[in-house]
Amino acid sequence: MSIYFEKARELGTLILESEESKILADAGAAFDADENAKAKFNEYKDCRLAVQEKIAAGELSEEEITKESQKLAEMAMELQKDVVVAGLIFAEDNFNTFVSQIMNILRATMTGAEPDEGCGGSCAGCAGCSPE
Repeated sequence: MSIYFEKARELGTLILESEESKILADAGAAFDADENAKAKFNEYKDCRLAVQEKIAAGELSEEEITKESQKLAEMAMELQKDVVVAGLIFAEDNFNTFVSQIMNILRATMTGAEPDEGCGGSCAGCAGCSPE
């Protein structure tokens, strides 16, 4: 069985050495070094969590939920205008698509299906195919 674990480790190492992983690491480092970007992101995250907790507790009316949702959408749009945050989001999406493609190939191989190597199932950051 050790050959399987060894091959899994090799694949993990190859993924970490990939261009997608390097771009993600660079984007993460840029984000970590940008206090303004981190503050904006944490403010959004805290606000989103507070709204989710209030919704779960039944503390918000439909009107308040709509208002808070609009506020969160505006905050998210502002975050995406930040070059550092946008770069991190893009890098995360790209890396996740890359890993999804690898997982799809593994699943297809184990089930005997033809792997769809061109699509990870998410169109985020993809310009490769066009829906029919």
